[in-house]
Amino acid sequence: MVRLKEIADACGVSVATVSRALNGLTNENHERTILICRTAREMGYYPNAAAKTLKTSRSSNIGVLYENQLHHEYFSFLLNDLRKEADARGYDLTLIGSGREEGDRNYYDHVRRRNLDGVVVIQADFESAEVIRLATGSVPSVIIDHLYEGCDCVGNDNRAGMEQILRHAWKRGHREFAFISGEPGAVTRERLAGFYRACAETGIRVYENRVLEGRFHDPEHCAELIREVMGRQDGVTCILCPDDYSCLGAMMELAAEGIRVPDQVSLIGYDGIPMGRMIRPNLTTYRQDTRTIARETISLLLEAIEDPENHRPRQIKVPGNLIEGETVSVLSR
Repeated sequence: MVRLKEIADACGVSVATVSRALNGLTNENHERTILICRTAREMGYYPNAAAKTLKTSRSSNIGVLYENQLHHEYFSFLLNDLRKEADARGYDLTLIGSGREEGDRNYYDHVRRRNLDGVVVIQADFESAEVIRLATGSVPSVIIDHLYEGCDCVGNDNRAGMEQILRHAWKRGHREFAFISGEPGAVTRERLAGFYRACAETGIRVYENRVLEGRFHDPEHCAELIREVMGRQDGVTCILCPDDYSCLGAMMELAAEGIRVPDQVSLIGYDGIPMGRMIRPNLTTYRQDTRTIARETISLLLEAIEDPENHRPRQIKVPGNLIEGETVSVLSR
């Protein structure tokens, strides 16, 4: 059985420092805490979870709330990065779906009953009363890709991302755009704001019938809307899609109908999923930085859990990066 002193000797720190780090009671620097937790794990040290909970009133367990979109590639990558970050800090993740056990009136009750130290909300109906109750309750929480005033929120900088997408196409000569959004919500509002701002700054005129409400992760509906735009024959040369999966699926449907991308229409996705680099033509898209989003999320949450007296809620936007593929043609002007 591995003892704390052995871990302390391996890390070059005191036994007290090791104990504080492994029990989540330390304000030591982030790198040292990660080193201690990793070394303990590699040496085969596993503390008694029940004893730890009694000693610290913590379970070292974080809840992750998702309701119905875990099949989406973005959320899958994000969940994996959250797991890695939490593990490096000595915490486990517990998934919370839409189903709850008998007696739980809402998510907040569910989280409290399971003695979770905190919760990350990665996908949910953010307008529902029980999600708002969870986000604003006494259990530390971080909301991803949605903003509640006075709460910890982390997300992709959707507004800047959409501005970068439109400017990329504009530099390649495109002046006639259509925008297909996802369902209404904070992400869609931010992307629309970025689209309109970039259009205003580049002198692009936005026509009402070229801004269409689509659905995330729905290639059939995306293809239908692209056909609608192209059927008008009003000069649209570039269409911005709600996400990569929808864009790629629509592109395949269009190819089967003899509509070539980017020869007849240029398409741009959003998310940066690996599949976009595996097909021809490679998809032009905007990659969301799930690794940084996960790191910022876990850091904020653990600060709220471990140092509640000094923690102040923050909203953090994480920039991504444009991936230049082959689905945007170059037009002469």
